[in-house]
Amino acid sequence: MIFVSGANGQFARAVIRNVLADAPASSLVVGSRNVGTAFARELAALGAQVRSADFDRPDLMRGALEGVTKALLIPTYDTNDKRLRQNLNALEAAQAAGVRHVVYASFLRAESQRVEHSRLVHLPTEKAIRASGLGFTILRHALYADILVGDLQETLSSGVLRRASGKARCAYIPREDLGESAARILLRDEPSGLTYTETMEQTYSGEEVAALMSEVFGRPIRFEAVPAADWPRYMTEHWGVPPELSKSTVGTMQAAEAGEFDLVTNDYASITGHPPRTMRQFLESVRP
Repeated sequence: MIFVSGANGQFARAVIRNVLADAPASSLVVGSRNVGTAFARELAALGAQVRSADFDRPDLMRGALEGVTKALLIPTYDTNDKRLRQNLNALEAAQAAGVRHVVYASFLRAESQRVEHSRLVHLPTEKAIRASGLGFTILRHALYADILVGDLQETLSSGVLRRASGKARCAYIPREDLGESAARILLRDEPSGLTYTETMEQTYSGEEVAALMSEVFGRPIRFEAVPAADWPRYMTEHWGVPPELSKSTVGTMQAAEAGEFDLVTNDYASITGHPPRTMRQFLESVRP
């Protein structure tokens, strides 16, 4: 049995869609703190097992993982002071339930000391997984390309793409593409101990993204850099992200400005057998 945590989240949904494209629903267990959503009910109707799962409740997690052989653990969107303990709870539950292989959704350059969620959450979780005795796969994700279009209507109406990467080039990849690669790992006989860093086939500066947007969307768009220190306020004011969550992104944006995310690998193609979508292809897929 395959397990996917956080089933109502966008990345988890992408993974689940790709699993169901290649495997029967009866082979899938999904966990969520909210098992009553329309999506959860749809999965149950298809024959998947929908189980209550909460990284803050080790007893509930152990029950959710009973009978599971391979589990994808997706960190929550809680504050970073809570997420490591949550991840360790889920890992300990996997050990207790007899899970043989865990797949962890981590982040690009998890060793970065600038990035708060890497320093406090991802890197120590990776270390705990490696020391757990379980089979494991680490999936280090580049920045979601989706974050470039989360406020697309504002970008189109203003003609300005505002982001905090400065002039540096960054690695991106569409979330839906990552759903496919994670599903492949879950469905195949994956050897233990591998860490994949998944990126598009090239990195992009903010100016390059804005130029591509201009071509794809058929209207002029320019790039305007938002200083890293101002990015949390921008996220809260423009995207409605709670301040307690947005404040933790300063280090991530400082790392972007410093060029830490200017990294390209072929790991995605090594998993799936084909490259991820290019930035142009991604933008075409979200064109209004």
